[in-house]
Amino acid sequence: SYNLLKTAAGNNIAIGPMLLGAARPVHVLTASATVRRIVNMTALLVADVIASR
Repeated sequence: SYNLLKTAAGNNIAIGPMLLGAARPVHVLTASATVRRIVNMTALLVADVIASR
């Protein structure tokens, strides 16, 4: 499903994958993650932390 969403998003932009259902979400970065993906995941992580307060 991750690759499907990546293709549907266009411009090869994807955020994820994320593991949900645990006590807290887990943000996973692969070894092939680009700088853009790292920045996007960091922004999502910050938003999650702010929302959980």
